[in-house]
Formats: sequence, C-alpha cells, structure tokens
Amino acid sequence: MARPHLSSSQGTFEDLASLTEILDCFLHLGYAGFLAASELNSVMIYHREKNRAERERPRGHGIAVILTGLMLGLWVFEAGARELKFHGPVVQWHRDPTGAATLAWVERLAPDIPGAQVWREGRAPFGYGDGDDVTVIREMRGNHPRLYLAKEFVVNSLTPDEPLHLYIDYDDAFVAYLNGIEVARSQNLKHQYIDGDVKDGHEAGEPELFVIPNPAGLLKSGRNLLSVEGHNVRESSSDFTLDPVLMQGDEALIPPEDTWLYFAGGEPGSKWFRTMPNQSPYPELPKGEAAEWTVGIRARGSSVAYSGVDIESEAFGETDDLVYFAQMEGLQPGASYEYVLRADNVDVGEGWFTTAPAVNRSPIQFVVGGDMGTTTAIPVCKLAGRLDPMFALVGGDLAYANGRDTYKWFDWIDNWVEFVRGSGGRDIPMIMGIGNHEMKGLRIREKDAPFYFSFFDLPNGESNFTVDFADYLSVVLLDSNHAQRVKSQNFWLNLELAARKDRPHLFTIYHRPAWGTGMKRNVKDIQEHWSPLFEKYGVDCVFENDHHTYKRTHKITGGVRDDENGILYIGDGAWGARLRAITPEMLRKVGADRYLAEWGSVHHLVQVTANPDGSKLYEAISADGDVFDSYFDKTPATPQ
Repeated sequence: MARPHLSSSQGTFEDLASLTEILDCFLHLGYAGFLAASELNSVMIYHREKNRAERERPRGHGIAVILTGLMLGLWVFEAGARELKFHGPVVQWHRDPTGAATLAWVERLAPDIPGAQVWREGRAPFGYGDGDDVTVIREMRGNHPRLYLAKEFVVNSLTPDEPLHLYIDYDDAFVAYLNGIEVARSQNLKHQYIDGDVKDGHEAGEPELFVIPNPAGLLKSGRNLLSVEGHNVRESSSDFTLDPVLMQGDEALIPPEDTWLYFAGGEPGSKWFRTMPNQSPYPELPKGEAAEWTVGIRARGSSVAYSGVDIESEAFGETDDLVYFAQMEGLQPGASYEYVLRADNVDVGEGWFTTAPAVNRSPIQFVVGGDMGTTTAIPVCKLAGRLDPMFALVGGDLAYANGRDTYKWFDWIDNWVEFVRGSGGRDIPMIMGIGNHEMKGLRIREKDAPFYFSFFDLPNGESNFTVDFADYLSVVLLDSNHAQRVKSQNFWLNLELAARKDRPHLFTIYHRPAWGTGMKRNVKDIQEHWSPLFEKYGVDCVFENDHHTYKRTHKITGGVRDDENGILYIGDGAWGARLRAITPEMLRKVGADRYLAEWGSVHHLVQVTANPDGSKLYEAISADGDVFDSYFDKTPATPQ
C-alpha cells in the first residue's frame, strides 16, 4: 500500500508541527480518514491563494478544523474555504446593444437560513410559490409537507353565545385548534400531525369560512391560543398557502396579516397545539468571505488570450450578498463574443452572446412580456429560448419578491440562466422594466425596490431609461407609479420621444395598463399624460402588463379606434403569473369595446419582428408554441 502523499500543488502539510502530530492524526482518523484530511487541507490552502497572510495560520490549526468536521459529520470550512455559491451570470442590454453589454451575477455571502428547527416569527399569509405570501416558507419546498402556526390573542369581555368565524385561505389542507381543542378541518384531510393524509389538492385564492358555533366552552377571558396545522398534498408541490383570520361579530380577534409564530422544516412535538410555544432566536452565523472574481472576453471561436474586464460590485438589495457587474464595452456590432467567469482563479462559468447589428438590413426579432414569477414562469422561459430572439424585453413583476424575498431572485436568475438560451446555448440579453412586485409596498419611492435597483445596470440608476439600437430601433422604458410617479416623467418622456420620432421602430413599455381588459382600473394618469405623447410622436407599439391576461387593442387615439393614425397597445403580462379570467362585466366597466381587438387568459409572450422597411409583425405565442393571435403592421404610426 502506498504511503499518504502529504503535499499538493497548492500547498503542503507544513502546518503540522512534527512527525508526532502526523502520527497522532493517523491514529485518530485511520488511513482513509487521514487521506480525507489531507485532501481537505489542500482545498483549504487552495482557497487561500489570494490571501497569503491567511495561509500562514498557527501550526495545528488546519487539523483542528478537519477533526471538528469529521466529528460533526460535515465539513466545517473557514471563510476562506467556504463553498462558493453564486447565481448567474446574465447578459444585460440597458446601454448600447451594438457595442456594449453588462454581465451580472450575485455571490451569496449572507448566512443561509439556520437548519435548526425552531419557532420563528412571521406575518400571514404564509407559503411559497404563488408570489403573494408575506412570509415565504423556503424550508418546505421539496423537503417537508407541513407548517405549524401558533397565535395568542386576548379576549377582554366574553360573548359566549356569539359564534366565532374562522376565515382561512389554504393550499392544500389544514386542521385548527382553539385552546388545544380541534375546531375546524378541511374536508380533504384525514388525521393530523405526521399521520395527516391529504386526499386531494386544494387551490388557494378565496378564503373559506368555518363557523365555530358555541365558543362558550372554548374561549376564556384573557389570553387564548389558536393553533393551525397546514398540510401540503406532497413535498414536491409547487406551492403552499396558509392564511387564517379569526372574527367574532365585527371584532377581529386575529386580523389579516397578523404576526404568528411558525415552525417549518420539521415537527414540533405531537402535543404542540396545547400551549403557546416560545420563539427561538436565530443562532449567529458568520458572513462568508467574497471570492476574487475575474472576467475574460474574446471574439467567439478565437484562440487569442481573453481580455480582462473591469468588475464593480455592490450590496444585493438589503442583504450581505454581493452583485457584480462586468461592463463589456468597445465591442463590434453584430459580432459574437465568448466569456469566462473565474472565482479565485478557478473557471466557474462561461458563455457567449452576440451584439446587435449597426444597421437593420434583415428582420430583427425580440420577445416581450411581463409578470413572470419563478416556477410557473419556466414553460414560457423555455419558449423564449426556443424562439431564439435577439433579446428579451420584460415589463416588470419579475421574481415576485416584493422587495424582500432574496431567494425568489435567486430562483429567477437561475431560471433565466438555465432556460432562456438561444441556439447553440447563446445567452439571450435582457432589458428589464419595473413593476409593483419589485416594490415592498404601495409607496412610490425608489428605496422600496432594493433588488431591482441593485441587480440591473440601469443608465443613471433610474427606472425610466431608453435603449437605442443605433438609429433604427429604440425602446423607452417607463415607471408606472412604482419608484416614480407617472406625471414626473412627462418632461423627460417628451424629450426622449421627440429625439426619436423618426426611428423606423419606436416602442415603449411599462407595467400598469392605460387600456386594459377591466381586470383592474385603467391608469388614468397614463391616459392623460403619456398617451397624448405616444400619439404626438407616433410610437409604433406600447407594451403593457400587470393584469395576467392577453390583450391587443385596435390602433387607438384617445381610447377610440383610429386605424390610420392610432397607437397599438399589446399586453397584459402573463409570462408565468397566475391567470385571471376576463368577464363581460369587466370589459364593460372600462369601455373596452371601444378599443380592444383581441383578449384572453393564456400564458404567453409576444414575438416582435421588426423589418428593414419599417413594417412589423406581432405574434402572441402560448407556452406550447401556438400562435394564437398575430397582427402585421405595414403602416406604422407617424408623428403628428
């Protein structure tokens, strides 16, 4: 048997003070364990190459870490030898697509959610996968089918003859206890706790009412406890919801979006519902150490050395994670480039992309949509890749993270990297607008969209900007009352459109519709302030989103059909978000009969073909590739 080799190309076991220490290690770990220790030490030293001072740690330190790892059944790495976690990169086109591109990715440095199963505090609704949960339960997805909620509430004066009303929105099943006594249960759940058996799935969307008719023997003056046990139909379910509200008459004993204690990722004990649990504090976890990143770029297929690209970084939203930008400039129009991404001198990613042409000599295709989400957006993401467009344009509501959920952004980035790839694995560049689900709430202010403003390389750092493709195509992105007010953008919009009124292809995009299907109210501010400018400068098409439907208007002026001089509006954001049904009453409510040509409820994107002669083809395509609506515009709008 060969002797263990005590060195590597990156370092040696010089940390061990003497042969005595080596033999001691050998005796404690055995031969196989010693080899594993040797490999680990090499890895640790390798990850310290960028910091020589870190490598020169006190003698014996490396082996102490190894022993700790083996005793715990896991590897306990120091910051310099931690597992590298990152999401991306993606190619962004928010500046000059003919001569520049930005590569962006996120490195995870913030500690992950503790694995310890503890009671935590969170606000209702609870769940994952729907984009509408205040507290997202990441531990459940693919790992565990149950969630436990506990809420203490106070009753000051008893009214024992008045029934209690438990309103609960759930997906897929639940059982509820009041002061340790079962008071409500969904019909599809047999038994409870680890023996719970969910017969059929149940979709959330509308709260169900469960009446507790005689609370006299249940309620008590002072503190009371409501406990709710939620069950998913299976661990692999794509979503989960649990959202209880308790009323007695007009009094909300537990109001909507109240704060509860919750237990996820395990079981709290079979009698958990009898007493109010104590909240467990998170253990303090160390922040990771950032890797040393480099990016190289060269003409695709070239054998020359990669050229280095400057990299900038900033905090990702309000987390300890970092987003990195490599701004690749001075590129040739219509050329293909390949890149390599390295962390601590190790290749960790590669890809290629093509810049936009300098002249529109042949048809250009791009895809456009909005209201994506994560899991539910995958079918249309795959469609976008199959269509192989020059770029993708999205009008907001990207990850449905509501300015808070970092992990939804991770999922969204991962989906884009995996599925939105063109022919030959080409990176499809993105141009991204803002929507209401980038925001923390309803206030119109930039700081409430921390992930949007940190992840995208936006010109001047603003949510309204213009992307020019030489002098043949322009896309003007606007903010429909999210981080900026509609009216405040008027002066800027007037200047941008006036300077581009002679573009063969001129488009605008934003989130909330001015001319929708009645799913929500039309945005009057946009009708009043922006639509007249679209008409004045002859915008070819306006892309709207938000309603989770499909619509195409006639060419309209002031909301009335005008086939000769009107503006075309297409939307309304159904890339992956839950679809909404359109009713005749909704259409009547907004007078949609005056302006709509086509409408429906289907997940889709729109493929736009911009021809050299100025004509355009708009094709609405469902996730399975069916073209369910198309419009050929051979006479685009002209400035007034």
